[in-house]
Amino acid sequence: MNKLSRYIIIGTVTAGILFLAWYFSDILTCILISAVLALIGKPAMGLLTSLRIGKLKISPAIASLITLIILGAIVTGLIMFIIPLIGRIVTEMSTINLDEINRKLASPLYMYNVKMHEMFPTMDKDITIETMLMDQVRSIFSFDLFTGAFSSVTSFLVHSFVSAFTIVFVTFFFLKDNNTFTEMVLLFVPEKYEMNTRRAIESVNSLLIRYFTGISVEILCIAVLNTIGLNLIGGVNFQMAVVLAFLSGVLNVIPYIGPLVAGIFGTLMGVISLYSTGTDIVFGTMVITLAAIFVATHLIDVFIFQPYIYSNSVKAHPLEIFLVILIAGNVGGIIGMLIAIPAYTVIRVFAREFFSQFRLVQKLTDRMEITEGED
Repeated sequence: MNKLSRYIIIGTVTAGILFLAWYFSDILTCILISAVLALIGKPAMGLLTSLRIGKLKISPAIASLITLIILGAIVTGLIMFIIPLIGRIVTEMSTINLDEINRKLASPLYMYNVKMHEMFPTMDKDITIETMLMDQVRSIFSFDLFTGAFSSVTSFLVHSFVSAFTIVFVTFFFLKDNNTFTEMVLLFVPEKYEMNTRRAIESVNSLLIRYFTGISVEILCIAVLNTIGLNLIGGVNFQMAVVLAFLSGVLNVIPYIGPLVAGIFGTLMGVISLYSTGTDIVFGTMVITLAAIFVATHLIDVFIFQPYIYSNSVKAHPLEIFLVILIAGNVGGIIGMLIAIPAYTVIRVFAREFFSQFRLVQKLTDRMEITEGED
């Protein structure tokens, strides 16, 4: 078989697999979520199965059940902590006199409005920075938006009950039988590629465990720092500070773009929150203070957290990551951006295992070789 025929067959098989993955995307998504949860719960699973009470040892089934309960408790705890805070903030924001805030902002923003109209002389004189900001806030906290969101969430919860049960059921067996996911993948792999696939899956498991552990620690650290900064330095009330800090921690998972969005949104909401409480503040000073808090936390993350947290994680060139995130965002929106890095990690590992003869693959995976050498 010549090379052209081989490449045609490989391309055809790949296209067929991608089509099946798209067609059964709901089922595949549940399986992948279960695999991720199993990876996250793997350290707890290992600890539980290694414990001994006298001559008794915890069985894999019991350890899997306990791990699932721990994961469920963490998710439930986050929901029970965040949702009431968000509800309280929405209630507070609905009572804010936006016209009064608009009036207060008019004076400190006057010179900026003058310069804006000088730059765009055809712009309507009634359009000002503060009116645009208030229009955006009104749209964010409009009753129709929350009614629609509630309807969407309700519909989602109703239709996702089977999916949730499937995820829990599959995760249990992924935890209980450590090689279940590997064996499922190997069913679709020719026998001569079995060893390569096993090595690739082992590498992926190791790298993703490090990645998700690092991400969890990073989110917690950023949320704590921003809560302290917003509340004690910025003067933002505790409830608002916690929500904005948690949001900034989650968005920080998206490199480059996430911290920028979190900083802009957090600064805007912090200023509006302070104005709503009647606090006498200087607009420019407060914007700089709140922005500086997000910038300082981001710098601490870049220079302190990330070098330690990701010291054993997969490394890639910053331009690679940036392009991957842009492509993932264009294809899958926010969800695509969140899963971009772990998905790219999986692709790089399998590419290195099966297509290492190509120069492009060698260039894209050379940093992975350096990382493993450091370990």
